[in-house]
Amino acid sequence: MAQPQKVEAKWKGKEWYQILAPKYIGDIVIGETLATDAEKLKGRIVEASLMDLTGDPAKHHIKLFFKITEIAGNKALTKFVGHEVMRDFITRAVQSRTTRIDSNDVISFTDGKLRIKGLAITNRPVSKAVDKAIRSAIRNAIAGSANGKKIEEWVSIMASGELQRTIRNELNKIYPIRMFEIRASELIES
Repeated sequence: MAQPQKVEAKWKGKEWYQILAPKYIGDIVIGETLATDAEKLKGRIVEASLMDLTGDPAKHHIKLFFKITEIAGNKALTKFVGHEVMRDFITRAVQSRTTRIDSNDVISFTDGKLRIKGLAITNRPVSKAVDKAIRSAIRNAIAGSANGKKIEEWVSIMASGELQRTIRNELNKIYPIRMFEIRASELIES
């Protein structure tokens, strides 16, 4: 009869580290991980739902991405590197007899650059001229929202939904908008 092999625990010699969101989001624990060496944690990307960070179930469709940059004791500190709205949420929002208008711009902040993608959905199909005017208004509004701000200030405003409401009100002056959302953002330079 064969002898059973010794199985060592996979986590032998590893320690638990708490992963914390940045201070401007609330220093909330967004996860825990095991590691043998704390330096191996640096550079890992962690995602968290905005609903988990704010406690607001209406924001379940937004995922924020954080990169582990620093280890302090048994805590892994992170920085914001981007976000995205889940595809199924967008798919349900875009319906027949509406127009989807996307924008994709690199916006400069005082401490770096973000690629920001906006999404507007109109109540009815629109002409090319209205489409162009709305896209231009989205670009101007997003660039204006970043003017003189740090990335962390902009993320706080975006996460609260205040930025989206402001831009939607501006777009409604051009044509009735069913929905406006900052579809994604990605840190390019910091």
